[in-house]
Amino acid sequence: MCFSCFRSPSTAGLSRRDALARACTLGLVLPFTAPALRAVCAAEQSGPAPTDLMSAIKDIIVQAKSPELAAYRVFDINAGDLPWTDLGLDAAQGQQVTFLLTGRMWLSREHDLWFNPGLIFHARTRGLRPMYIPMLNAGTMTASHDGPIEVARSAAEWASEDGVLQTPPEIYKKADVRITGVALLWRGDARVGIKSLLAQGDAGDLLASELARLERGRKLPAGWSNLLGFGGGQEVFSRDENGEITCDSAGSASIIERPLSIPLASGPRLGWRWKIDQLPSAAAEDQAPTHDYLSIGVKFEDGQDLTYIWSEHLPQGMVFRCPLANWKAIETHMVVRSGKAELGTWQAFERDIAADYSAHIGGPAKSISHVWLLAITPFQRRKGSCRYADIKISTADNTVLKV
Repeated sequence: MCFSCFRSPSTAGLSRRDALARACTLGLVLPFTAPALRAVCAAEQSGPAPTDLMSAIKDIIVQAKSPELAAYRVFDINAGDLPWTDLGLDAAQGQQVTFLLTGRMWLSREHDLWFNPGLIFHARTRGLRPMYIPMLNAGTMTASHDGPIEVARSAAEWASEDGVLQTPPEIYKKADVRITGVALLWRGDARVGIKSLLAQGDAGDLLASELARLERGRKLPAGWSNLLGFGGGQEVFSRDENGEITCDSAGSASIIERPLSIPLASGPRLGWRWKIDQLPSAAAEDQAPTHDYLSIGVKFEDGQDLTYIWSEHLPQGMVFRCPLANWKAIETHMVVRSGKAELGTWQAFERDIAADYSAHIGGPAKSISHVWLLAITPFQRRKGSCRYADIKISTADNTVLKV
C-alpha cells in the first residue's frame, strides 16, 4: 500500500500535467474535483507552527542547561531539497537522537489531503542503512553507525533500503511540503534527557508524547518486520500478554511482514480471528482518497499480494485492485466482511489462498513468500482499531503453522 502523494494542480505553480505525472510516478490518483471529500477528512492539526516550535524548544534548552544534551540542530526540509541533508551532528554508534517535527506534506490543498511530517520523515547515520522512520511527530533513533546524522523525506519513494530515490528528481522537487524539526543528540539515555527538558516546559506536547512512547517501549511482534518505506510499525502493532496482536492506527501507514515460504500446491489456508473495534474509512475504500483500511494478507513469490479487508461500505465478496497507481498492478483486495453489525465482536475467518490467487490474480507464483498485516489510515486521518488472534496457515496434509 503505497501512500505517495502529489500537490493539487492549483497550488504552488504545479501544472495539471506535472500533477498527473507525479500521481502516476508516485502511486496516487486523486480526482481534481471532489467536493464531498472534505466531509470525510478529519480536522486535526499537524502540530505547532514552525516558529512556535523553534521558539519553545530553544527557550527550554536555554533554561534547562541539561548535561544530558550533547548538541542540537534546527532544520527544515523543503520541496526543493533532494535527499539527503547532513545536519552537522556526528553520532557514535548506539547514541540516541530525538527528533521533534512539525509541518505538512500536502497531497491536495483543495481536497484537504495531507500527511503528518512523522509519516514521511527519515533519518540515518553515515549514509548507511537502516533508515529510521518515526511515524509519529516525535521519535528517537539509536545510531546504527558512527558518523554524521542525515535526514530526508519520502512518501514511499525509495528504490531500496539504501535510501536511493526512485522518483524522478524533477517530480520529487515539486512536492508541496515543509517540515521543520529539531534534532536532540543525547549523551546518555534519551528518557533522562527529555525529562530534564520537560522540567522547563514542553513544545507542542512533543516532548511529553515522546517520553511516554519511550517508556511504553513497544516492540514489533517477534518474527515481524516493517516493509520498506513503512516504519514505526511497533507503534501500530504489538503483541499483548494474551498472544493477541493489537492494532491501533490514526493518520499513519504501517505494513509489517513475516517471511513464510509455503507452496501453493500444498493447499494452504489462511485462518485468523479478528475483532475490529473501529474501521478507519468513512467511505468506500476502493477510491484513492478514501483508501484507509485494516487488513491481513499474503504476498506471493511473483510480487503480487492479496489482502483481506472488512469494509463498512463495500459488499462482502467484492474484489478490487488497489486504487493507487503504483500498487494497482500488484495488489488485490477482497472484502471478507461488510457492514457494522459485528464490529466489536470476535469473528473467525479462513481463506483458501491458492483458490483466491487462481481466481483473482492468476499469475505464475508457486508459493507464498510472506504474511502481511496492514493498517493504512493516512488519507482521512481517522482511527482504526482491531485485534488479531490465532493467525495460522494449514495445508492439505494437516500441517498447521502458527504465525
